[in-house]
Amino acid sequence: MPNLLIELFSEEIPARMQRRAAEDLKKLITNGMVDAGLTYAGAAAFSTPRRLSLAVEDVLSESPTVREERKGPRVDAPEKAIEGFLRGAGLSKDQLEVRDEKKDRCISQPSKNQAVQPPISLPKC
Repeated sequence: MPNLLIELFSEEIPARMQRRAAEDLKKLITNGMVDAGLTYAGAAAFSTPRRLSLAVEDVLSESPTVREERKGPRVDAPEKAIEGFLRGAGLSKDQLEVRDEKKDRCISQPSKNQAVQPPISLPKC
């Protein structure tokens, strides 16, 4: 699994702010990675008067595949409700599926498997 090193250069950081800045960097980056579905083995933050660094070990190279499905209005719903669902899903009427739910027959967006894109792209080295 790949490792990630982020190093930020700056003007001189006061000594009393260095540790907190490094921990904030670690918290923001690792929370963002977890929200994007990227797990890691460990992370360590470092600071000097002119640098903040974050080393993240064993990062997943891609996020896991997510299956997405949207339930729409009933089959006998007003045409405007169905059109609104189609606009929101970015589909046409022939792409919908009719499913039998507990009480009614509903239209729904077909499920699709897709990989979640990480919020930032990192070049492969």
